[in-house]
Amino acid sequence: MEKRTTRSSSRLAAAANKGNNNNNNNPDHNDKNDEGTGDTAPGVAEGIEGIESAIAAGDQKRKSQYKANAMPKTAKEAASKRVKEDAQLRKQRREELVSAKRFKRSKDQTETGADEEVELGKDQLDSVQALLKSEKRTDKVEALKTVSEYLTNHSDSRALQTLVSSKDFGTILEGLLTGSDAEEQLLAASVVTNMAAGGSSELCEAALNTAPHLIQFLDSQNLALVDQSAWALGNIAADGPKFRDRLKDNGVLPPLIKLLDSKDLNLVQTACFALSNLARGEGAQQEALVKAGLIKPLLHHLRVDTEPAVISEAAWVVVYLTSGPENVSTQLLEHRLIPLLVTPLKDFLDQKALAIPLVRALGNIASGPDNNTSALINEPGFLPAMLQFIQSDCRPVKKESLWLMSNITADHTGKDLIKVIDAGFIPVLSQIASHQNFDIRKEAAYSLINLASHGPDYAKALPHRELLPGFLDFMRTKDHELISLGLRYVQLLLNSGIQDAPALLSEMNGVDALEAVILSDDRDQHRLASLLMDTYFGENNHGSRVPTPIPGTPDPSGHSTNNSGSNLNPSSLGSSADPSSLPPQYLKRASMSAI
Repeated sequence: MEKRTTRSSSRLAAAANKGNNNNNNNPDHNDKNDEGTGDTAPGVAEGIEGIESAIAAGDQKRKSQYKANAMPKTAKEAASKRVKEDAQLRKQRREELVSAKRFKRSKDQTETGADEEVELGKDQLDSVQALLKSEKRTDKVEALKTVSEYLTNHSDSRALQTLVSSKDFGTILEGLLTGSDAEEQLLAASVVTNMAAGGSSELCEAALNTAPHLIQFLDSQNLALVDQSAWALGNIAADGPKFRDRLKDNGVLPPLIKLLDSKDLNLVQTACFALSNLARGEGAQQEALVKAGLIKPLLHHLRVDTEPAVISEAAWVVVYLTSGPENVSTQLLEHRLIPLLVTPLKDFLDQKALAIPLVRALGNIASGPDNNTSALINEPGFLPAMLQFIQSDCRPVKKESLWLMSNITADHTGKDLIKVIDAGFIPVLSQIASHQNFDIRKEAAYSLINLASHGPDYAKALPHRELLPGFLDFMRTKDHELISLGLRYVQLLLNSGIQDAPALLSEMNGVDALEAVILSDDRDQHRLASLLMDTYFGENNHGSRVPTPIPGTPDPSGHSTNNSGSNLNPSSLGSSADPSSLPPQYLKRASMSAI
């Protein structure tokens, strides 16, 4: 069966979004706000308003897909276009919602972003340079604070980037990091943190040069310095495979994993932040983290911690581990990962974006073998929690939860899906699929179609009079994925054995929608729409509504046909057929791969 494969988050640099204020509305990682130069306690997302604004911007761009655009000339061209558009939309969503980096801000530092468009003057930068070279400790401390502030509010300043990435500045920074003054070391580490958060390749390279010192600090007795160093290393790792791999080559994993044994939850949270970025992306070699001993201390925090921010941060590491090789997921599941992720769900119903990694990690598990899906369905508390999450007023959580449920309903085993139906998902999914925006409706549509694909009895359980208008709307768009969903729904409805299905389709102008798809240049969509028209509404029907079996779908007698037209055993509600005998029609969708 086709799987919607594992999800990971891009969690890209805030600077890539051209606005440092994005860091304040980050559902994956929350800005850390420090009090002066002392403790760096973890922050909590400052609200969902920024997330909603980012989504609204993305929705505005996405609306163009639903308008009449020039159609691709060939099926191959259409397929290529779909792949590119899907990747772009998912990447855009992740960039808008998620940042893999965090700026360090001082308590008196403005966060309004009002000064971000103002280029720093030469006099300001010259003054900083002079203070850095001063023999007075107070001057150097003031200069470091100023540079850190400039990097937060003026990260796009070319003059600032040139100064901070220069060899002279690097020499000064290294001198401070290798010195004996604890406050200067801490401030220098905070400067490196913001250098790596800035997004400029020059700044990231300069920050990477300090990595050996930061790694050495992970064994320090100064907890503030340890925390700041781990934070800076996490920002560096987020810059891409080259930076991530260099850190691993420098031996960052053992001391970073050792931090998970700390009693300081703030330090644990920061360590998880850094580890998640080291586990993120293609070629991340998640096995290396497992071999370094990550699993047990990581899952320990999921097992015993009660602080939502810490659980969420640990869950992000799990997200990236479960998006890696299957053997890594297998090892995690052997350590009873599923109950560790499901148990906290009831406490995250009002935590909004902090719940995202828990849901996404569970979605990665559900995208695996069907025994994973069955284990989730049968895990106490899972279905009631997900029924609440798909109704969340936090849009990202809602979409992640619907994606997860579409993989759950793609399970081959009808007996397990009875529990999904009995839990009350059909009315809720139907309401979402009929009354939300297209992107949310689409997520719910996958679950409903997957349920109906299990046989006529499942199809008959859906409220088709409520659902059909929305699916016909899908067919009238120019979005290939939506058209395919609408066409698939109509196919299942007509082949379900519901006596008035063709009449219902005619009543709601479904014939016109089918005729519009017949004009599509997509060969598969054209073929299926033509077959449905000829079967149910063609001139040779003579008023008969007995369908011609369509490969891969249930016919009114309760049987399914495979691609060769041979009959398969029926799958009745409450019993399960041999999974190997079912056609590959359930839809488990791939999201954007780890980057």
